[in-house]
Amino acid sequence: MDPAAFHKLRAAMQENAHPASSLEVFACERTLGQELEACGLFDQIEVGSTADPDQLAIALCHCTPDVPLWEAGYRLERVWSVLRSQASWEIHTASITQEVVEFEGAMLLPGSIQFVTVHVVALHHAEVAADRSGAQALAD
Repeated sequence: MDPAAFHKLRAAMQENAHPASSLEVFACERTLGQELEACGLFDQIEVGSTADPDQLAIALCHCTPDVPLWEAGYRLERVWSVLRSQASWEIHTASITQEVVEFEGAMLLPGSIQFVTVHVVALHHAEVAADRSGAQALAD
């Protein structure tokens, strides 16, 4: 889904539901961290939560060396499939640039009118990015 359509649908969901309790957000945060660790494609994983209804559970990580960003994006969708497995409704979007994969998801919790939103940023591995910029500097 394109980001503009995602943001429009997420806003509509937020108008008709309430943010999940801190306990529900913590459970999502914990599962997010476990899934990112378990897949083996990410390192330097930081997971947390915010009061921002657009990103209640957040994560920042780096791709491990030699992992293409398209593969990281695909894996983030698989992580999301675990997080949303019990959701009564969900939407998500992902965007990939040369240096970053950005994933956003929103879901309604089962049997309630509470929502959880997730925002994950996966950066290209620092050593690879540093090597590329160094090579560009030598070429200049």
